[in-house]
Amino acid sequence: MTDIFNFTQDKLDILSKANSALKIDKSNHNRIVFIYSAPKVGSTSLVSSLRIFGIDKLDIIHIHDEMMLNTLANITNISVNEIIQYNKYLGKDVYVINIFRNPIERKISTFFEKIGSYHFNNSDSNVNNYDVNKVINRFNNVFEHIGNGDHFIDTYKINIPNSFDFVNKYLLVEEQGIKYISLRLKDSDCWQNILTNIFGFHIHIIKDYESSDKPIKDLYARFKNNYRVPSNFLIDITNNIYMKYYFSIDEIRDYYNYWSNKSISTFRGYTEQEYHLYQTITIENTHLDIIQIDHYFDEGCRCKACQIKRNQTAMKIIRGDKVTDKIIHINAKSELIEKRVKKATKINHVISKNPVKIRGKDFKILSM
Repeated sequence: MTDIFNFTQDKLDILSKANSALKIDKSNHNRIVFIYSAPKVGSTSLVSSLRIFGIDKLDIIHIHDEMMLNTLANITNISVNEIIQYNKYLGKDVYVINIFRNPIERKISTFFEKIGSYHFNNSDSNVNNYDVNKVINRFNNVFEHIGNGDHFIDTYKINIPNSFDFVNKYLLVEEQGIKYISLRLKDSDCWQNILTNIFGFHIHIIKDYESSDKPIKDLYARFKNNYRVPSNFLIDITNNIYMKYYFSIDEIRDYYNYWSNKSISTFRGYTEQEYHLYQTITIENTHLDIIQIDHYFDEGCRCKACQIKRNQTAMKIIRGDKVTDKIIHINAKSELIEKRVKKATKINHVISKNPVKIRGKDFKILSM
C-alpha cells in the first residue's frame, strides 16, 4: 500500500464499503479499468469489448458520475476520483479511460437517450410518432445545455498534454501511478490496436447500444435526415476549448464545412435560467421511471454459462461474423441447460438402441 493519497481512516472505511458495493473487493484481478467518461460517447461499446476479451484478466467498472454511483450502488459522500485513487492505494494496477465524441452527434444522442421519459413525459413508442419539427424545436431549445464537457479535461484533475496526439490517436498520462487514457470516438476503428498494445492482449471492438436499434429508431432516422444545426450553435461548437483540444485545425474545418452544409439561420434556445426552469418542471412532471434493460452487449457475469457464451462470441467476432445475441446471464444459463438436455437425450437414445454394448467397454465411445 502507499500513503500518497493521505486518506483519513474514516475515508478509508467509506471507500472500502464503496469497493464492496461495486463488487471490486470480490475480484482476484490486480488490474482494474475504470471507464469513467461522460454518457453517450461510445463507452458501453468499449465496456462490452473489454469484457468479452479481457474479463479473465481485469476488472471493468463503468461509471459516469457521482449521481450514477448513488443510483446504482447507493454510494454517497465520496467521488469517483477517490474510488479510483483508493484502488491504487490498495496496490492495484489502475487504468482510467475517457472518450471524446463529436459534439453535435453527442448532443443528439444525449437528447434521444431520454426523449420520451424526460423531454416529452411519454413512452418512447408514442414519441416515435411525433412530428419531427416539434422534436427538432425542443432539441434546439436545450442544445446548449446538454452533452457538454469532457472528463479528461474537466474531471480527472490531472496535468494533461497541451493537445491531443493526432498521430497515435490517443493520450496516456500517468499520475500518482494511475494511467489515464483518452480516446476519440471518431478513431474507434483504431481502438483495437491501441488497446491491444496498452493492455497486452488481443481486443476486438464491437458496436453496442445504438439509437438506431431502439424503440425511437424511426423518429431518430427522421430527425437525422431533417435536422439542420443553427449557425450560431455551429460557430460556438467549433470554437470551444474541447474541439480545439481534440481536433486538429484541418479536422475542425472539415467538421464545420460538413455541418454548415446542413445548417440554418440563428436560433435562440433556452437561457440558463429558462433551462433550469425547464429541468424543474420536467422532473416534476415525469411519471415514467425508465430503467434501461440489457444496456450492455455483455453484462459482465463471470459464471460458467456466460463464460462459455463469451468465448463463443469472441470467436465469432474474430472471424468477422455478425453477432447480435447478447451475453446476458439468464439467457446464457438457459442455452447451456438446453444443450445439456439435448446431449443427455442423445445419449439416452444411443443407449436405447444399443443396450448390450452400453454395458460394455464401448459406453464412452457411443456417448461422445
